Amino acid sequence: MKASRCIALACLMLAASALPAHADGPGRSARAPTPLQALEAANGAARQRPAPGGFEQARQIYAYEAGALYEVYTSPNYVTTILLEPGETISTIAAGDTSRWMVTQADAEAQVEGRTIVLVKPQSAGLRTNIVLITDRRTYLVEAVSQSGAAYSAQLAWTYPEDASPAATPLDAINLNYRVRTIRGRAPIWSPARVFDDGRRTWIEFSPGVASSDMPPLFVVTGEGAELVNYRVLEGPSGPRYQVDRIFEIGELRLGTRNPIIVRIERNPVDRRRAERGRR
Repeated sequence: MKASRCIALACLMLAASALPAHADGPGRSARAPTPLQALEAANGAARQRPAPGGFEQARQIYAYEAGALYEVYTSPNYVTTILLEPGETISTIAAGDTSRWMVTQADAEAQVEGRTIVLVKPQSAGLRTNIVLITDRRTYLVEAVSQSGAAYSAQLAWTYPEDASPAATPLDAINLNYRVRTIRGRAPIWSPARVFDDGRRTWIEFSPGVASSDMPPLFVVTGEGAELVNYRVLEGPSGPRYQVDRIFEIGELRLGTRNPIIVRIERNPVDRRRAERGRR
C-alpha cells in the first residue's frame, strides 16, 4: 500500500476514534464514519501528487493505476500538457469546470510515436477542477489545481503495467507464421528476430544489439499504399520489441529518406499467395 494511502486511512481512523461513543453504555465501538468522511478518505488515499524522483526533465511521470486521482499543478500564464501512451486515442474529454478551464486535444507529438496530447490551461489562479480522459485503453482521473507564479506542471505522463504481454496468451493462440525479408538495401542489424500475433495484437521482436535510436518506423501496406501505424516500444526478455494493437497482412520497416532500407513482414505468406492465385 502506498504511503499516501496509509496516511489518509490513518487520519480517518484517528478521526473516528475521536467521536463520542454510543450513549447505551461502555464497551460499544466508536461511531462509524459518515459517508462523506469515507468518501474524503477514499479520495485522499487514491490521490497521487508530484514527488522528487518522479521526473524525466520537466515531465512528471506517474505509475498508472485504475481509479487513482492524479494531481496536476497549472498556472494561468502557462500551458500544461498531458501525454498519453503511444498509439492511445481519446474518445471523450470531460472537465468539471469548462468555463474557466481550457482543456483541448492536440495533434500527435510525432509521426513515429503517435502520442496524443491534451492541453490544460486555467483562466485564473485559485481554481480547482477534475478532468476525465476516456481512451480506447483506459480512463484517467486528473485533478487540476491552478496557482499563481512560475511553478507549474509542464508535462504529465504515465508508465503502464505490461498487462498485454504475449506470455499471458495461450500458446495455441499464437501465430508464428511470418516471413521477414529485406527488399531494399542490405540486411540491417534491426531486421526482426521474430514476429508473431495472438489474433488481436502483433509483436515484432529485435535482437539485443539493436539500439533504440536505430529502430525504424513501421508501415502497413494495403492496396491504397503504405500507412504509418502506431505501436509501443517495450523491453522484451531478449531485446526490444514493438507491440502493435492490430493485425496486418503486410508491413514494412523503413529507415532512411532518399534510399531507405526496407524490411518486409508478411503474415501467413503461403496462405495469402494461394488466396491471391485463387482470385485470378
